Amino acid sequence: MKPFSLISKKTYKRLFFIASFAIFVLALLPNQGGIDTGWDKANHFIAFFTLSLLLNRASSTLNARIRNMLTLLGFGMLIEIVQAFTSYRSSDWHDVVADSVGILVFQLLLSLYRFIQSRRVANETL
Repeated sequence: MKPFSLISKKTYKRLFFIASFAIFVLALLPNQGGIDTGWDKANHFIAFFTLSLLLNRASSTLNARIRNMLTLLGFGMLIEIVQAFTSYRSSDWHDVVADSVGILVFQLLLSLYRFIQSRRVANETL
């Protein structure tokens, strides 16, 4: 059985929208030590790694993966732009870099997983 296959694509899509909304709200609230790793860039990495996982489980094609990465990058930029208009949060392009790293690390791990699975299947057919 494949990991994560117990949950439908529709459910992953719902989870993605819930997580996106929560991340957006948390990004705009004053930082009071709520959900926090202690390092801002790790927070961004984890948030966008998670969003990438949820969004990619809701889709399956290579074109969708590319679209998802660009959409998530745009979402990260939107958060930084909106934060620039608050007096209690700061906008930092390094946060977008951390978002991008989270997205790319997920994509690399997904590609590696799929490569290993395809090699395993190829070896089983020999």
